[in-house]
Amino acid sequence: MKPQKTYKYIIFDFDGTINNTSPGIYETFTAVLDHFGVDATKVDLSRHIGPPLNDSYTRLLGEKLCADAVELHKQVFEQIHAERKSFLYDGIKEVLGKLKDSGRYVLSIASSKYEPHVAESLEYHGLTEFFDCAYGQTERRGFKKEVLRQLIEDHGWDKSLCLLIGDTLHDMEGAKCCGIDSVAVTYGFGRMDELADSHPIALVSSPKEILELLLPNETN
Repeated sequence: MKPQKTYKYIIFDFDGTINNTSPGIYETFTAVLDHFGVDATKVDLSRHIGPPLNDSYTRLLGEKLCADAVELHKQVFEQIHAERKSFLYDGIKEVLGKLKDSGRYVLSIASSKYEPHVAESLEYHGLTEFFDCAYGQTERRGFKKEVLRQLIEDHGWDKSLCLLIGDTLHDMEGAKCCGIDSVAVTYGFGRMDELADSHPIALVSSPKEILELLLPNETN
């Protein structure tokens, strides 16, 4: 498995690609929905790992309650230390280390997760050193295409040298909207049929396969 072209800027999604954040995120969503009188057991919360919070809570609670729900979500996430309830996918830290040490790539994060929460999670899991920068949701950007666009424009990167690695349809569509290639990981929160239909340059089923794709001659 080898890309048809050479890349320099490898942009990772976070939730579902590097880190299995579902325990903390589900607990946070459940607390917020419970506050507003919604039974979270009747909601497929996996569909809300990927979209920005504003989009999720508009769908779940309506526009009138969205802003209050988003603020409560941020508070609950911090109160329960949700980043500590997550866990890295097996082998991903080693993959990031080898990609960084190769000197061939600039690594970054583009997430629809609230940006301060991305920073907290990276620090907690000891991943900060691998990334040149980490972009997330802010008041000015939320959808993956918006985060990606800002990241690429801020650094003046050549889009033809950029590659997004993500686990959901939101990642694949965001990359397409920004005119960059993508790799879909199938071990995260996305649906296989949606990922395949989005036509990434590759589908990978483990972090190790990311390394095999990007450093094919240096994999043990």
